[in-house]
Amino acid sequence: MRPRIKRSSMSSDLVIAIGLVWGHLRARQFEEAWQLANGCLRVWPKEPNLMLMAAYAAAEMLEPFDFDALDEIRTPANAEWIRLVRRRAEDRTAQMRDER
Repeated sequence: MRPRIKRSSMSSDLVIAIGLVWGHLRARQFEEAWQLANGCLRVWPKEPNLMLMAAYAAAEMLEPFDFDALDEIRTPANAEWIRLVRRRAEDRTAQMRDER
């Protein structure tokens, strides 16, 4: 079972923002998720959940993202997510090369 977000330490606005970005990702609306996550990161810079979701959406869209910034927020709880994002970025890049 994955650890739950500790909502008690987050503002309700941040919880809603994370939920909205997650909803776009679940609906495979990567551009909308990416735009919303990047906008939210202007309000909450270095928020790990938003950074991870923005990076995943960027990987899906082949958009640039500072993947080294993810290493700065790496914890045992999100290490698998970071590996997934990096692997997805590599897979999408290879897929685009093969399509050419």
